[in-house]
Amino acid sequence: MNSAAAQQTAPTPIARRLAVLVLLTTNALLLPKNACAFQTSTSKQQQRFNGAGHYGNDKVSTGSNNDMSQLLLQPRRLSSSTTSTSLHFFGKKQEEEQDKELDVISNDDDDDNKNIFSKAWPTLKIALPSFLVGGIATLCVLFLPLLADYYEAFHSFNTPSNIYNTDSTSKTAASSGGKLNNNINQPVILFETILNDLNDAYVDDVDIQKLFETGVKAMTASLDPYTEFESRTEAAELEESVTGRYGGVGLVIRGGTNLAEAAKEDGIVLEQQVDSIAAPLSGGNDSSSNRKQQPRNALKPPVASSRDADEDEEDIEITERKRARRKSMEDGVRVVSAFEGYAYDAGMRVGDKLLAIDDFDILPTTSPDEVRNHLRGDPGTEVQVKFLREGVGGKVNEPQTITLKRAVVHIPDVKYFGYVGDPRDGIGYIDLSGFANDAGREVRFAIKALQHGSELMAMKDGDSPNYEDGIFVHDPTKLKGLVLDLRSNPGGLLTSAVDVATLFVPNGSDIVSAKGRGFPEILYRSKTDPILSPNTRLAVLVNDQTASAAEIVSGAIQDLDVGVVVGKGRTYGKGLVQNVQDLPYQTALKYTVAKYYTPSGRCIQSTVYEEGGRGDDLLTSTSEEKGGPKYKSKKVADKDRTVFYTAHGREVKDGGGVEVDYKVEPQKASPLEIILLSSGTYSDYAAEWSKTHELTDQFSVDESTYKDFQRFVEQKQADGDLKLEVFYDSQLKELSKKLKASKFDSSKRMLESLRADIIKDVKKDFKTYKTEIIEDLEQNILARYLPDSMLIERGLQSDIQVLETAKMLKDGNEFDSLLARDQKSVEKGLLSNAVGDSSIEAASSVTPEPKLQTRW
Repeated sequence: MNSAAAQQTAPTPIARRLAVLVLLTTNALLLPKNACAFQTSTSKQQQRFNGAGHYGNDKVSTGSNNDMSQLLLQPRRLSSSTTSTSLHFFGKKQEEEQDKELDVISNDDDDDNKNIFSKAWPTLKIALPSFLVGGIATLCVLFLPLLADYYEAFHSFNTPSNIYNTDSTSKTAASSGGKLNNNINQPVILFETILNDLNDAYVDDVDIQKLFETGVKAMTASLDPYTEFESRTEAAELEESVTGRYGGVGLVIRGGTNLAEAAKEDGIVLEQQVDSIAAPLSGGNDSSSNRKQQPRNALKPPVASSRDADEDEEDIEITERKRARRKSMEDGVRVVSAFEGYAYDAGMRVGDKLLAIDDFDILPTTSPDEVRNHLRGDPGTEVQVKFLREGVGGKVNEPQTITLKRAVVHIPDVKYFGYVGDPRDGIGYIDLSGFANDAGREVRFAIKALQHGSELMAMKDGDSPNYEDGIFVHDPTKLKGLVLDLRSNPGGLLTSAVDVATLFVPNGSDIVSAKGRGFPEILYRSKTDPILSPNTRLAVLVNDQTASAAEIVSGAIQDLDVGVVVGKGRTYGKGLVQNVQDLPYQTALKYTVAKYYTPSGRCIQSTVYEEGGRGDDLLTSTSEEKGGPKYKSKKVADKDRTVFYTAHGREVKDGGGVEVDYKVEPQKASPLEIILLSSGTYSDYAAEWSKTHELTDQFSVDESTYKDFQRFVEQKQADGDLKLEVFYDSQLKELSKKLKASKFDSSKRMLESLRADIIKDVKKDFKTYKTEIIEDLEQNILARYLPDSMLIERGLQSDIQVLETAKMLKDGNEFDSLLARDQKSVEKGLLSNAVGDSSIEAASSVTPEPKLQTRW
């Protein structure tokens, strides 16, 4: 039965479905003997119809209840009567009984006129069976494919069918011209069956919701890093990031997550615990990335005969975790940021320790999510916040209580705008941190404000105002230059990226196009004049974390030669489009639908993603990384990158993000700075400093304060609360285990000496990077007193990249030379770009723009 011939003669799924449909139709026809919807009239029946005139005047006798029960129970038999050859579904078949029925009808004509139901019954007995047969046929057509798949899944045990059979999959794909013929019903049935079996018969109780989310997230993770299933909480957070609004008081807090479970694992007394271990270092080295992959036949390191060494290492790690958690207990849930216009104006400050929200007491095991849920609520309602604040006098002040009014909190994308250097130089600066719904409106307002401010300063310096027909006319050219800071901007909405780009590019310019397998090819084009004057020099500041929508704006400005891109090297290189699809139960699916292309026609996607998970080899395709099978990825090689041309003929390339036009190295952060910042040491010292000092207008970190900070760091290290060798700690621990297993005692002593030398070298940065560390310390102390906008303004004074960019814009010569026209390249660029634009134009003209909540 498993031979090829047997498989070839086996009925196809379509044939099986047609057979089932025929079977159901036949069963519908095989009704009891006396049931009939239509019948061919005999001579006596014709006399009946002629005498009655129409069905409405007939009265039908259905016989007794016993006759009806017999009618329903007895099987249908073929009639042997010679007086009738038609099928009969309702009524008696013998002509003798029909004659009796006619006699009854003749005798009861008067009662017919009084019985409405009797008048309608002849019509109903024809229409009702027809309606039922049609409904059954329709349901069969709709559900037969699914029923056939269920039947095949649970009853075709003799057929070697396997959805993971790579041979059959490849054959199907080859026969269909390289496209997979996916049957979506099979995996759906299988997934449902697995969940039901685990829910019914697993040895312990299981959380089906958690199992479902785990399975779906593993599935989406096998495609690319941007395709994700969003649970109810995650979908709400995604919606907030899209809209930039939520109902709350305007506070950002920090604290531990999953604290109770972590405490049970570590065996820590919960009554004295609040927070979790500090987050991993964002600027640190990943130990796994520095580890070389060994060949399969490489010798494995020796393994110790006893577990004493491993147990000692585990005991040390547990002790360190307990110490970190006990230390964090004292920290509690604290304010990280208070938004201007909301909680900041009400009196909340960075570093405040929250104690209670209304009647909800914040316990040692309370997570930040619980606190956040109590802070948020309907706009217009009030909430009381009880908190502690370190103050002057060397001790903690008494708890304070503030009543905050909830509102629709707007998280601005423009964190700050102002001038760089002397305002009379006319060099503006805009810090754009995201692309939510109002990003375009905020950037427009910032540009208008900077233009108006430059004009007022010019008039103060003696310039006469412009009038036309007695009406004052603004002069936007007084703003000489503008720095648009997109560093570390992760992106946002498609429409917001287009809105921002429209403020800078000429009217009628292409901004971005997109196309995908199931995504209609579209082109976005500017339809308004730019807000920024063409005489204003524009520079876009980027780094390797500038991604997505921020790359759309920088790519459009570069391709259209309306400004220069400044930074160290390239942007992140994310040229993919994600759509956010709402799902039932307040969940959502964010998935990649297309790639986008800049005005020159290039796609800046720097990484090629391929579907991972179960591949051709089921035994080797499972990933060893945390989270299970994942997507496959590879960087676009330089040799595979294609050259495109800007509007002025400058060469640009695809496949690697947006490359800068003007290179400026950023201020380098030392390992010590990264460790102090990531471990929270700066903010910890700021809290101690505020207990014994008061902030003045001439505040600065002097020599005595700097030495006191060094003693503070050394004390934290001695107490085990800070590791200055943290960048190399995992490698040192791994090497220590192997040396113990090999019983190389002398090498182990050398390893401890190496650890001490690393700590000594890190401490040298206190002298080498003294100026930078003092700046960081001042910013953290001022963060407890000043709003974010003032901190950003103060930080610009020492930002090397911003200062160098402003200098280039003020001079103008370098800027003009970067955007100089190359006539030969212009002709090449216009020719190639015109061909690309014409095809995109045609596609977008026939396809309407999809109404999608699209993220870039």
